[in-house]
Amino acid sequence: DDGVFLRGDVPMTKQEVRAAVLAKLAVRDGETYWDVGAGTGSVSVELSLLAPRGRVCAVECKGEACALIRANRERFGTCNLELIQGRAPQALADLPAPDGVFIGGSDGELFPILQAAVEKNSAVRVCLTAIAVETLGAAAAALTHLGMEPRITQIPGARRRPAGGLHLMLGQNPVWHSTVTRGAVGWRW
Repeated sequence: DDGVFLRGDVPMTKQEVRAAVLAKLAVRDGETYWDVGAGTGSVSVELSLLAPRGRVCAVECKGEACALIRANRERFGTCNLELIQGRAPQALADLPAPDGVFIGGSDGELFPILQAAVEKNSAVRVCLTAIAVETLGAAAAALTHLGMEPRITQIPGARRRPAGGLHLMLGQNPVWHSTVTRGAVGWRW
């Protein structure tokens, strides 16, 4: 549940979106994952819990967010979660080849982040989220430029809110997922 994470004012990938991200990444124990633009570390923590013998690299450049990632790592006891404080794509240079990459934030560096992941592992599974149409367009363009054909889905959301004796559904930002997986015989999705 979102309420179990320490958050502050840092953006966090919501529970419903995290569940879809984890499914799209097809998380497997023993693999290596990057969470780029990790925010509070909610996706990193979930990756770490699902792959306890794996390695999870949370990449984040903002100080407040890094403090929250450390606190959430401690809170959940995820020893396989490593925080890399720095700006991507530069912070990705010394990371191990990823089996899966989640991009929750790119600060306008989406293409070089994707390029770094593909250069380290041409069969990498990628999932990125976008709430802005411009980010979705940049993601589609970057993936296409790298020779990939993204699968784009939108997840609308609503959460219950009490209103007197009734319960209303309060709309949340719709989130787009763009995913791509490359196997030994070409791209599949």
